[in-house]
Amino acid sequence: MKLTKEQKTDLAQKLTSPWGSVKLICDGFKIDLQVQSLKGGLSYRVMTYVNGQFKGLWVSSTQEHPEQKFLRKSACPIYSAAEKARMEKIFGKRAVAKDARYQKKFVTYMPDWASGKAAISHLCKVCESIQVVLE
Repeated sequence: MKLTKEQKTDLAQKLTSPWGSVKLICDGFKIDLQVQSLKGGLSYRVMTYVNGQFKGLWVSSTQEHPEQKFLRKSACPIYSAAEKARMEKIFGKRAVAKDARYQKKFVTYMPDWASGKAAISHLCKVCESIQVVLE
């Protein structure tokens, strides 16, 4: 069962206020979305908890975990644009474009979201069924 547009806006609205929370059942997993302060209360982020917990093991992309699909995927290139440009000067554009190590990215899965709307939209994309848990 998917969420309706009204449910999505209602859930996103609950996650706009500080310390707001939403409980969902997504593909058989209990997902808790909570607004928490970050950096000493200067900003707020929506944190994701799967079955009531978050494990640092899920952050790494070296091992596959089913819980990673609920988290925010972040990919950063291993070589910065400046380093890549420097290598292009040394080896040439074609050589750098063909070399796979300059295209590699470091992938992590993070539990935080900038807004509740972003978290809800991601869950709607990756989950087959989403149910709201009424408290």
